[in-house]
Amino acid sequence: MSNGNKIAQDKLKLLYILNFINVPLTNIEITNFILDNNILDYFTLQGLLSDLCDSKFVVLNSKKGNEYYAISEAGIAALDMFGEILPEYFKNEVKQNLSYLKKEIKKHRELLGHYYKRKDDEFIVSLQVMENESVIFSLSINVIDEATAKNICKKWDSNPEQIFSNIVKTLTSDLS
Repeated sequence: MSNGNKIAQDKLKLLYILNFINVPLTNIEITNFILDNNILDYFTLQGLLSDLCDSKFVVLNSKKGNEYYAISEAGIAALDMFGEILPEYFKNEVKQNLSYLKKEIKKHRELLGHYYKRKDDEFIVSLQVMENESVIFSLSINVIDEATAKNICKKWDSNPEQIFSNIVKTLTSDLS
């Protein structure tokens, strides 16, 4: 395979991954997946992402202080036209390895827990549940030390669905 064809195929691989996951990804998320699965080396990946952004096949958007890569309409069209040159083993590998990651990324972005220092002896813990980019649940708790704030966030991160379910159940149960 000539170098130009390899570069084109590597760009198609990135477009395929972005299209499959269908969730905007940070550079760290893309890099971790690509390196963990030995798809490309770091420097090649960064160059290809830059090229894809320059050619408008990938867009880079900022949201809440983070930058996210997403496939553009032009990228989807290119993938539709040339995606058949990607090997089946690659497509199967992406489906197998990315399905779990896709769920984890969505979960992480929809169930948020963080804290910040308000005063010297006071921290605010904020827990949120997002759906379709809208906040459907938000809880802020004032705690007296950072260790407690960290512990609450750790518990939220480990099982947010169960905690949220228990809060809703408690608030909606009869008071008899």
